[in-house]
Amino acid sequence: MQNSGRTKFKRTSIDRLMNTLVLWIFGFLVCMGVILAVGNAVWEREVGSLFQRYLPWDTPVDNFLFSAFLSFWSYVIILNTVVPISLYVSVEVIRLGHSYFINWDQEMFCSQCNTAAEARTTTLNEELGQVGIGTDTAENAVCVCVLICDIFHPCLLIV
Repeated sequence: MQNSGRTKFKRTSIDRLMNTLVLWIFGFLVCMGVILAVGNAVWEREVGSLFQRYLPWDTPVDNFLFSAFLSFWSYVIILNTVVPISLYVSVEVIRLGHSYFINWDQEMFCSQCNTAAEARTTTLNEELGQVGIGTDTAENAVCVCVLICDIFHPCLLIV
């Protein structure tokens, strides 16, 4: 029954940073749309009514507030290129390339085990750079041990 609970979705620090950046950029997009729509409403009320003789509004759009509402969505559509969806694609392609480089690296071949390195996840390169070091409750030194290719390496004492 140990593994019957919900699994936690693990994300790397780059994924968390990219998600935060995209949320901020999306908020910027909405703010720009609101500012431009308010500017459109002010212009339509103050100046745009003078052009009704030459360029009349369509019958469904007969109010400056409704025109501003439509302008907001128009600006969101126009400015949606600000949101970098290609950033996610680029990062995933780079991660895939790194995992292939790990698989092809001859220096990571273990002659004793007769096995080559095998990257089973694209985020392996980022996960290898994160070393978790902890202390006990009394803030004492912790011993970190490493097991590589079924060979136990001596402990590293961290003070």
